[in-house]
Amino acid sequence: MTAVRVVERTDDGRIREAQYGSSAPSKDVSVPKSQHCGPLHQRAMDFGSKVFLPSGYPHSVSPDYLRYQVFNALQAFCSSLAGLLSSRALLEGFGVGNAEASATHALLLTVLQDFFGRITTICAAYALGPSLGAEAKTFRLLADVANDAAIVLDTLSPLILSRVQIPGARVGALCLSGALRAMCGICAGGSKAALSMHFATPVSGTGDIGDLNAKDSSKETVLALFGMLAGSLIVPHLTTPSSTYTVLFTLVGLHLWLNYHGVRGVVLRTLNRQRLSIAWHHFRDSMDTEVPSPAHVSRRERVLDWNFSALGAGFQAGRCTCDVGSSLVAVFPPGKGSDSIPPPALVNADQEDAYILWFDPSSISQNPTQPTFRAHNHALGFKMHIFLRRGYSTQHVIKAWVHAVEVGRMIALQRRTGSRESLSDPLDLVRVGHKRVGERLERFLELMREKGWETGETGLVVGTPRGVIEEVEVVADEQGLGVEGRKER
Repeated sequence: MTAVRVVERTDDGRIREAQYGSSAPSKDVSVPKSQHCGPLHQRAMDFGSKVFLPSGYPHSVSPDYLRYQVFNALQAFCSSLAGLLSSRALLEGFGVGNAEASATHALLLTVLQDFFGRITTICAAYALGPSLGAEAKTFRLLADVANDAAIVLDTLSPLILSRVQIPGARVGALCLSGALRAMCGICAGGSKAALSMHFATPVSGTGDIGDLNAKDSSKETVLALFGMLAGSLIVPHLTTPSSTYTVLFTLVGLHLWLNYHGVRGVVLRTLNRQRLSIAWHHFRDSMDTEVPSPAHVSRRERVLDWNFSALGAGFQAGRCTCDVGSSLVAVFPPGKGSDSIPPPALVNADQEDAYILWFDPSSISQNPTQPTFRAHNHALGFKMHIFLRRGYSTQHVIKAWVHAVEVGRMIALQRRTGSRESLSDPLDLVRVGHKRVGERLERFLELMREKGWETGETGLVVGTPRGVIEEVEVVADEQGLGVEGRKER
């Protein structure tokens, strides 16, 4: 009789071997044949991993998943305890325990707080929505800052009622806390979606984002339950303002510290403006021989960096900034003389790269023959714009941003060496930067992919570009100058 030998890997990574059609017994290579005969703590750990960790862990998630979840669990516990203190203070602010308070008054306060929260939700989604995915780490931390600020305001509301003799001060504090909670919801929701997609994309293999989110919800439910149970034992003993505020600010400080270190340890492999700038600076500083790994960039990345348009890492690019997807007609409005006209050499060039890089009118003083930098802006910094052409792709946007970073490097180098003469020709800077990038970009992207970076999709363009150049035609006017025939979609 023919025997069949089967070796399988279970969902928890264990290897089993079995034989069919033979008198030889089946055997388990890595563990006992029965998972139910192991030690009690081992069975408990196996059960806990199946309930709270994604199926196939650790092969179905990114390597930084467990570290982030540990910090996230600790910060959620602190937030739950602090939330109980704010809930008690909020009930006091609504009049619980006050014989003169009425249910109608408390209802109106709740409606007013909810009104400001909903208005903030709409405004925050409009203003911050396009940036949440690209800057997920920053907005994940910002969400907790807003939530903690709301908790502090709610807890201080009884103190405001008794100490601050300003009409409407308590109502204003409650409305502000509602707005901050709404801001937290928008920032946390958008950034959490981006982080979940990252965690569900392991270095090798595939993950299930639905299962990952479901297991995260289970963990949050259990942590909230433990937080409420612990809070029910602690809060009754906090009967004085000093003890309440001491515990509150201790929990808030610990909550923010845990959040910062948890977010900082996330190793994103997608490119945004800051990560691409750090990688390009490292590549150029290494004489075009190596690029940093995602873990190396994560250690250098600034989580609390609000200037998303900055071109450099630290001092290397000075104070240069660049906007991606700007509208050429909006930046250079027609009908304002020759100073508002971009150089025809750039506008009418054969752009295989599907973009135009040029300086903001505030940084340069143009004339019909030769644009120059404004002298008073040398110390203040420079601003550039990337105008996208029809048919642009992700690779074009990467090259455009790297091109801007290289121009910023040249400007910073000229400042450090004191060479001010070459700063007088911005057109030469753009041309030289384009040449340097063109010679190195293919090698740079190849090394980036070898290091594990994802270059197919980026967060360089936030939202929809404000303008896309459909057609450009340079036509001589009566003085032999002018740019007409510009169209944009």
